[in-house]
Amino acid sequence: MIIVTYYSFTTLSTIGYGDKHPKSDIERMVASLIMLVGVVVFTFIMDSFTKIVLTLKKAYKENGDPAKLTQWFKVIERFKSNGRLDPLLRDEIERFF
Repeated sequence: MIIVTYYSFTTLSTIGYGDKHPKSDIERMVASLIMLVGVVVFTFIMDSFTKIVLTLKKAYKENGDPAKLTQWFKVIERFKSNGRLDPLLRDEIERFF
């Protein structure tokens, strides 16, 4: 299992040292599957990251005031950690809009 993990990381990170490689047809098929799944997962993660960056860029552009937007994100973070909307948070949200 350690060798499989090592091979997966070196292959998916495109380092590919070459010290471990598939030798049989079954190993080659499994290696190909690992590479395909790795590319799909990496693409999904990068797509999510790109959407977050573009959303933030759009929000900064629309609001014009980065300090106000930063304050809004702090309100959201407090709501996430607290799990409920207390009266102080409601007041902050109303001030934002």
